[in-house]
Amino acid sequence: MSKRIGNVIIIAPEEPQQCDECGEIDELRPYGKGRKCICYGCAMKDPKGTEKRMAHILFGEPIEESDK
Repeated sequence: MSKRIGNVIIIAPEEPQQCDECGEIDELRPYGKGRKCICYGCAMKDPKGTEKRMAHILFGEPIEESDK
């Protein structure tokens, strides 16, 4: 499980699950639109959006409603 302790982000490996976008069994992160859990391949289909959602989730960065 990934977590934040103060200003330190700890990203831990996750057990493989089924991607909410493509159905592949892989390690997932909640960086898809609507916090869908997505695999790396799906994350790379929209790298800028994925990066915005990751920064929002991990660091509390502001994000526009259309990018959530």
